Amino acid sequence: MAGGRFLSMFAYALLCVLWCLGRSVVDAQATKPNILFMYVDDVSPRELRMYDAPAWVGKKTVESDEERFRAKTPTLDMMAREGMYFTKAWAAPVCSPSRAMFMTGRFAHLTKWWYNQDYGTFTNADGETEKYVPLYLTSPILVGHLAQQAGYKTLWAGKPGMKTADLREFGFDEGVFLPNAAFKPPSPYSPEFVVKNEVRDGKRVKVNNDTGEIVENGLSERSYFWKPHIDLMNFPGTTEDFTYWPHTAELQAEYGLSTYGPDVESESIINFMTRSHEQKKPFFIFHNSKLGHKAFNFIQPEKGLNYPPTPKLYWNERRQMYNRLDVTITGSNGVYETEGINNGGLNRHIEYCDYMLWQYVEHLKDLRIINNTIIIFASDNGTPEWGKGSRERQRGPHIPMVIYAPGMNLAKQGRQDVLVHVVDMLPTFADIMGVEHLLDGYATQGKNLWPYLITAKPNHRVYLYSYIRGLQQIRGRLVMRDMNNDWWKVDEEVDDYDSYPLITDWDALPAKFRGERDNLIRIMGKFDLYETEHDYI
Repeated sequence: MAGGRFLSMFAYALLCVLWCLGRSVVDAQATKPNILFMYVDDVSPRELRMYDAPAWVGKKTVESDEERFRAKTPTLDMMAREGMYFTKAWAAPVCSPSRAMFMTGRFAHLTKWWYNQDYGTFTNADGETEKYVPLYLTSPILVGHLAQQAGYKTLWAGKPGMKTADLREFGFDEGVFLPNAAFKPPSPYSPEFVVKNEVRDGKRVKVNNDTGEIVENGLSERSYFWKPHIDLMNFPGTTEDFTYWPHTAELQAEYGLSTYGPDVESESIINFMTRSHEQKKPFFIFHNSKLGHKAFNFIQPEKGLNYPPTPKLYWNERRQMYNRLDVTITGSNGVYETEGINNGGLNRHIEYCDYMLWQYVEHLKDLRIINNTIIIFASDNGTPEWGKGSRERQRGPHIPMVIYAPGMNLAKQGRQDVLVHVVDMLPTFADIMGVEHLLDGYATQGKNLWPYLITAKPNHRVYLYSYIRGLQQIRGRLVMRDMNNDWWKVDEEVDDYDSYPLITDWDALPAKFRGERDNLIRIMGKFDLYETEHDYI
């Protein structure tokens, strides 16, 4: 964490300058809306029912039309029906730059987060070059900072994914994380559920610590699903900045093979909502769930890297409520007996996200603050083997986005076909929180979505942009260019959000199509700095 304290002072100094200019911390009022942003892993819009796509991920194919592999999402369906869902939302084709977009409201020409494992370097306070420039250095006003300045209590739950950055510098009062492998060893409570690197017979291999066997298709990882590795940041009842969970004798007695990581997230979030409400403070929650991401299946190691099982769920249509079965897992060394879990799959992960959202909605109703809360659900990139990392059309950056705010008098409802980008969240939240002045003179590529949501305004953005390293893609309302440099006609939506007509004869199209193409090329030119300004310093 070399240079961490220097960077902390840098970010703090910038906010102090804003404060000294007359922008004091806003007193939080009870009427300030609470915000929950749930950002799941690796889910394309086609996986969700409200998008009504003709295909989704099945058992052995990404082009299934079998209903049994399509997620059932009564909560998300309700949120989309009573709120809004967006058919033209973008982020990045992979997770790291997508998180950077959300945190900063900026693209990589400023953040220097170009791709997974491709980040700008920087020089730390000791004059040493480090591989991963922290976002709070390239972009010192982050979404968490804005929330804190607005008087919000802030929580970050789930996947951190910030490389070697100091998680205390992102503007979050509390955190519930997968431990950062750059600094912390595996949790002492789950030392067996680790895939580690070893050298055997002169070759570097990955080994399941639970069985000692070589993993053929896994990643170096710690379990975050069953018997999870969890790190707490500034958590109530702890004395250190970072503390392994379970952190009390009572929790340690309950912890074991049947403990499910996403349940720890949701319980922490619900507890945080309650505490914030009792303190008469609005809350901002960033729930960066790992559900949707493939992982090594420790309780069924013969299956390797897949979508590990979740607890079984049942939806009671008459009572409009979920029932979750109790789970029992017993065994050791890769041989486990299980009760109360399903067979896994992407659909099961999405359904568990829906279950968590249902819990949040019901708890907000119990607290009587549902009408003063905005819930946004989105994904960081497209589905693996179909969209994630893809250069074709919009498969990589195309994401679902659902906004539910039952007491906010939104001016629109249901399907929305306007262009929207995850970078829009930073200026949107700044407006909702009442601190948009903190962005005066601060460069972002985000556009405030709030006016579109609450007025009759018919359009939002004029372009969407994304990238893989130096490869660029962009779309407007009429045309789109992908990373293969192919141009597509997108003025009319197609049912799979993918099979657009390829443009081969520009002269056959009206002049407005060529005009938009030329404007999009000019926009890309402003961001085309991968080769010339890759690093921060």
